[in-house]
Parts: sequence; structure tokens; C-alpha cells
Amino acid sequence: MVKAIVGSLTAMVNALFPPGALTATQAAAQAERQVARQRAPPLSPAALVAGLRTDFSRQYLFTGLIDPDLYDDECVFTDPTLSFTGLATFERNLASLRPVLDAILGETAVDLYALDAPEGAGHVVASWRMSGGVRLPWRPRIELRGRTRYTYDPARKGRIVRYDEYWESSAAEQLLALFKPGGAAPRADGARRAGSPHM
Repeated sequence: MVKAIVGSLTAMVNALFPPGALTATQAAAQAERQVARQRAPPLSPAALVAGLRTDFSRQYLFTGLIDPDLYDDECVFTDPTLSFTGLATFERNLASLRPVLDAILGETAVDLYALDAPEGAGHVVASWRMSGGVRLPWRPRIELRGRTRYTYDPARKGRIVRYDEYWESSAAEQLLALFKPGGAAPRADGARRAGSPHM
């Protein structure tokens, strides 16, 4: 049910705030970026970790400001409420959501606890916490701990091909927390995501 609600809200936001058509300059810049991506040398695991650390410093969990060069064009993005394929889809969704996020998010913080890249494992795992206020009349708060597993593929220039985000509380608990005055979502003992066999 939560997935259906979030999916419907995302579709509504995309309909209300569709990203504008690319100008000729933007289209040329996008084409140039694609050529540069194809010509770029493969990413080393160390470079990938450094790039992810920079993304966390930009609070990407709230802002969506990721370094696109870390991700494969066909990367699969999954969290407890949504799953979709494609870096372009991620960027398109962000462009639609940006006005909403800017309007409703108050002060935010993202704490990165660990960023581990086991040698030869083909993935990086981040442990993190995000918190912040939401500008609604009853002033709810977001309080969420989780982990993200970034699976990379040396055959795809070392870029991330799967993004899997896990929360320590259920998606339903997080949704309900938005209706609590100044409330924080309750936290469960361990990370979980319905239907996910990973980690």
C-alpha cells in the first residue's frame, strides 16, 4: 500500500512539475557529457568511494545531488518505496521533485557513519542517518537510519549498476511519522526492506 501511495505521489508531482524541455545549449551539453562518459577511463573502487563520500557531503539523501559519473546509464535504483531503471529517470524525477523539496524541507542533516568497500566484493556499503524538519503546519520530523549498497561493475567502467537502499524502520512507519506533530519515526532493530534478500 505504501509503495502504491508513494508511486501515485511521484506520478502526481511529475505531472504538476514536469521538467522543461531541453534548450539547444542543454541538449548539446548532454550529448557532450555522454561522449565524455564513454571516453572516460574506468573508475577504481577508491575513486568510487571518494565520489560517494562527496555525494554524502552534499546531503544527497535529501537533495538528490549525486555525481552522475559514478553511475551507469542503466543503473537500477531501489529503496523501500520505489524502484526504477536509468540515470536519466533519476535526473528527471529529481528535476520534478526539486520545487517540492525546496518548499517543504527545513533544516536537514545527513550523517555518514561508515563507507566500506570490501576488496573484490564488487560493492560499497554505506551506513547513514538522515534527519530534518518538514514545513507542514504540525511540523513533523524525518528521523531515519539506513544503509545503501552500491553494486559496481568493472565491465561497465567501474560505475554503479545497482543502488539498493535499506531502512531500519519500515516504509509504513516513515509515512505515518509525517502525520505526527513534531514526531520522529520509530526505529526497528535491524535494517529491512520487503522482498530484499541482500545484506
